[in-house]
Amino acid sequence: MSAPIPVIWNPNAGGKLRGPLGPPTAESLQEMFDNAGFAARLIATDSAEGAKAEVRSLRDAGAQLIVAAGGDGTIGLVASELFGSAVTLGVIPLGSVMNIPRMLGLPRDTHEAVRLLAQSPATAVIDVGESNGEVFFEAASVGLHAAMFNTAHQFDDGKWGSPLRAIWMALRYRPGRMVIQLDGSAQIQTRALMAVVANGQYAGPGMTLAPDARLDDGQFDVRVFSHFSKAELLRHLGSIMFGRRAYAPRVETYRAAEVRITSHRPLPCRADSVDLGMTPLDCRARVRVLKVVVGPEFRSGRAA
Repeated sequence: MSAPIPVIWNPNAGGKLRGPLGPPTAESLQEMFDNAGFAARLIATDSAEGAKAEVRSLRDAGAQLIVAAGGDGTIGLVASELFGSAVTLGVIPLGSVMNIPRMLGLPRDTHEAVRLLAQSPATAVIDVGESNGEVFFEAASVGLHAAMFNTAHQFDDGKWGSPLRAIWMALRYRPGRMVIQLDGSAQIQTRALMAVVANGQYAGPGMTLAPDARLDDGQFDVRVFSHFSKAELLRHLGSIMFGRRAYAPRVETYRAAEVRITSHRPLPCRADSVDLGMTPLDCRARVRVLKVVVGPEFRSGRAA
């Protein structure tokens, strides 16, 4: 009989939700695995370093599959210890937004995600981005998007007025002059409210910032929002939240594996949930570094 599959579980994931929509308990999560016929060993983690040490130990001991049960942060944390290894990452989404599972085509219902894992699902080898030394799975950004979410993110730290400050900041934000260098050669000079270097389709609160980006095509989609008024851009961002897709003919799109963004004045930068300070922003694609379980809705960018 094979050993149970390790499941790195964040007990705090989804803690903002209450009642029937809240996160499962250890007992109910274990019961889901048992009912699906999936032999699992839950490993509760109470710190990022503890979780990473556990993943390294499992990886070095020869684990073939390690499951991350939590939000996007937990998934990224587990994944970061598996780059370049033969270990497959499985995912049980327990957070509130879940951009990474969405991009992997995975069910966001916990029961369905457990059942998928038990059915010998398909796998893919995907890319990640690296920006100013930080790994990102979703997108890095310069300008208004980074400024808003750097401020709004403080809500999680108990600064309850931060969403209002983010809106106030957006209304006062001025477009910035940027130079965007693609793969060390082509240069785009623009005056834009924001630029996004997207590894996948979604970022922030499920915003479809780069609907055609793919996790396994070896390149970023670089999206430049240069012809919007602030009011138009805020309406557009609202229209693409939670995975929705809106037609945006005025967004310019470029593709590259290496991107450098400089600016006339310092502009805020962000990669996934990490505040990167001010420009310049340097991004490179780390191609085919992570083997993951994918769902039936996974949209590959690789040529057949």
